[in-house]
Amino acid sequence: MNIFKPMYHKKSLSRPISLQKIQSVPVALFKLCHLVQLHDREAFSRIDEMWNTLHVLYVVTAGQARIISAEGKLTLNAGSAVVRQAGNLLQHENKRGSLSPIQGIAIAFDSTENEHLSWPFGLPAPIVSRNLTDKAVELVQACSKGHDSSPFRPHMLFYELLDILQDRVFYSAHEDHSWLDNVLKHIHQMYTHPLTREQLARDANVSPEHFSREFKKHTGLTFVEYVTRLRIRMAQEHLLIANPTLQEIAQLTGYRDTFYLSRKFKQMVGSAPTHYRKMPKKIVSLTYNYTASLLALGHIPHMGAVASWMEDTRGEHERDHFEQHSEYELVKHPELIENAHPDVIIGYAPHPGSDELRVIAPTILMPFEELDWQEQLLHLGRISGLESNARALLNRYHQLEQEANHVLDQWMEGTRGSAVCMFMIGEDGAYIYGHGWGRASHVLYQSLGFTPPSQMVQDGQLLTGYVHVPLSEIHLYAADHMFVAYPEEPSERERLDNLLNQEFWGTLSAVREGRVYEIDADTFYGFDPLSVMEQLKRIMHHLTS
Repeated sequence: MNIFKPMYHKKSLSRPISLQKIQSVPVALFKLCHLVQLHDREAFSRIDEMWNTLHVLYVVTAGQARIISAEGKLTLNAGSAVVRQAGNLLQHENKRGSLSPIQGIAIAFDSTENEHLSWPFGLPAPIVSRNLTDKAVELVQACSKGHDSSPFRPHMLFYELLDILQDRVFYSAHEDHSWLDNVLKHIHQMYTHPLTREQLARDANVSPEHFSREFKKHTGLTFVEYVTRLRIRMAQEHLLIANPTLQEIAQLTGYRDTFYLSRKFKQMVGSAPTHYRKMPKKIVSLTYNYTASLLALGHIPHMGAVASWMEDTRGEHERDHFEQHSEYELVKHPELIENAHPDVIIGYAPHPGSDELRVIAPTILMPFEELDWQEQLLHLGRISGLESNARALLNRYHQLEQEANHVLDQWMEGTRGSAVCMFMIGEDGAYIYGHGWGRASHVLYQSLGFTPPSQMVQDGQLLTGYVHVPLSEIHLYAADHMFVAYPEEPSERERLDNLLNQEFWGTLSAVREGRVYEIDADTFYGFDPLSVMEQLKRIMHHLTS
């Protein structure tokens, strides 16, 4: 039994004062264990299996993930997160199509030795929170090598992250806007059909007056304004990517009267539909490749995503005349786009904020895995009013392509054989790409007639996707000609060379016969026309030198 002696004030030792009640401190429920940045769906799956005995928080920083839990399917977009309890594994849906390339952060944590622990985060469900995403990125930075921070800071950030997470779970559990979310989803799916406030309020089981108040509070627009804006946005998008008649636009956007459509279009846009395509437009590009493609066409975007790899093919003067951000910043901060007041927004499909973007401006999102780079360039040419420039660039590429094939026909007897592009990432292995993701694989397979490694054909999905391959399996993706990008850091390169020499690398025929060609990762990143032409030239230099 603990006995506390009375405490006395220094100035009055003759008079004891009562001891204040000691406050108990809540026990620590969790401890931070591991953290890793992820760059593809395969990595997400491997980490989930590897950390099956730990709790894991996944934060998606770019792209989109489709996850299967015991409770059903979940879709995670950039800026969202999901947490799962130890033992409750998540499967990542192995489905090709229009998924954007995924990047994210996995944070593993364990329970402290507390017998009365109750799981505070509920069942796995998408949680959208910019604060949570920002805090996760901050945690990565605090844990990175060379970062000048206190050893206590990562654990402080981890608990701040859990605090945000619990708040979001509590908020989601007590917030009932599900009816309004369903209404907005219905409007975006059925905008070509007649829509009335009364019918939607009845379907949502709320009064028309409550419907109007909550709709305006949530969207900033009345129901009629929202539907009208969506329909006109879609009319603009149809005009940007095709050449429909006014009657066809009316049918595609839910208007029966073409005169009424024209009047509403002019009120919102400032010009008649027939003149809209000819108007100069301020374009915001959400992706690096589309920014580079616009610059190649001769159109300087109003705002664009820019990366370091673009410096080799773009002049300094072209990069200084528009507002520049990373892809992640433009996903994370849509207010940057809104403040730019664009006429058109372009990017990859799907996009987590497509409905929000369409409130700002017409938004053209292209499924880049389904359209090859030439089709995408033609679309960008139409949108920017520079289709003739796009066709001129493609004609120039086709001429280079024809000349290259003529040289290879003379240089190589018989078939081309197989080829592969590998992007080494050090001890963790390499990324290998199919022709739908750039990285010059489309040049090898579509333009020059090489075949992919047999393992890629067996995998099937890799003809349009990509895969992360550990060093121990790289030999399975060997080819007659191997184009390899190595880590830039000399120490990483040395460690990689040592590891490769321990594996199967030296036994590969391409290695023994001098058909491994070192390439620059930045030059071989993009699929804008100037990058593709440079990639073709460098590939030919390697093959014929």
